[in-house]
Order: sequence, then C-alpha cells, then structure tokens
Amino acid sequence: MVISPTLKYAFVSTVKGGTNSLYQVLVSRYEGHRYGDFHHCDVSEIPDDWYLFSTCRNPYTRAVSIWYSTCMRGKDRYQFREMCPNPDSFEQFAEWAALIQSQLWRMNDAQQQLLMPQTQRHGNTRFNRILRMETLAQDFVHLPFVAESHVQLPLLNPTQGQRDRASEYLTDRAINAVQQWMGIDFDRYGYSRSPEGLQPQEFAA
Repeated sequence: MVISPTLKYAFVSTVKGGTNSLYQVLVSRYEGHRYGDFHHCDVSEIPDDWYLFSTCRNPYTRAVSIWYSTCMRGKDRYQFREMCPNPDSFEQFAEWAALIQSQLWRMNDAQQQLLMPQTQRHGNTRFNRILRMETLAQDFVHLPFVAESHVQLPLLNPTQGQRDRASEYLTDRAINAVQQWMGIDFDRYGYSRSPEGLQPQEFAA
C-alpha cells in the first residue's frame, strides 16, 4: 500500500494490476510513502476522509500475465510449476487455478495473492475509485490530487516482446477455465466475457 498523509490518499495495490508503476510515480511525485508490506490491503487504520483507490484488470489478460510471470520465466519462485500438472500450457494452468480456489487457504500469502480473483482481494473496501489497467494513464489524471492533464506512467515489468498477446492464448478451453477461475471479476468490474476486442497493447505485466 502507498499512503500520503499530506494529500490524504491510500492506494491499495492489485496483484498484476500496475502496482510497480503506480508505486514509483506515487512515491516520487505525489508525496506517497510505503505502508505495510508490498501488497498490504488492510485499510482499517486509514482515516475515513482519505481518498481510497485501487486498480482492476481484464481477467483474461491478468490470468495470462500471472501464468507467464510465474511459470514461463525460467524460475519457480511461487512453486506453481511444481504444483500445476502442466505449467507450460496456459489453458491447463488456468484450469488448475480454477480447481484449487477452495484450497487457497493451504498456500502461503504470496501464492494466495496471485491466484485469488481481484474481487476477493478488494472485498468490501469502499474505494472512491478503481482505475482500469487498460486505461490507467487516462484514469490516473482524474484522481483528486493529480493536477496535470497528462501523466507519463513508467512501464515497469512489461512482458511486451517476451510473450504473445494475451488473445493468442485464449482457446475455447482456456476461456472457459478463466471464467471459472475469475468469473466474479467480469461481473464486478464490468468486463465482457467475450475475449473479442481485447486491447492489443497492455500497460504492464
């Protein structure tokens, strides 16, 4: 989480939702300070009059990003390659992720944060605004403490050029798996369940 007692805001990160890029710009330009661990989301001690915001991301592109960053970069930091029956296949990874949702409590916190839907992470927190990752730069300038009409957000941890576009991995089987895994996110954040029209460019990993 990033907070600013001066500007009275708190940013609650979303895993695979532009966190690194927003952390950098908030700390460097908008008097932000790290609060708690990297993905701290407990806002119980944040004053009621502060501006709370977070991000969301299309579940299809977020699912591909989670798979690629944890299984296809040559490391198994989160042990997903060990746990998933076929980690080299996105559709089988998504099926595995959907299947083990009821067992997330057995995993460590970092593993849980990656595999849980965005809705579960955001819970009942009353955010003033949730920025869409697909239009992050445009949404960012509408935050009350941002005076500029345009802000160049840093591109950190991009996967462009390292993997195919998310749409290339969305077979019928994969689409069904992601809808089982993150179906609640499509409804809460207003994303279409149809993969048609996915952004050809993504902001970050």
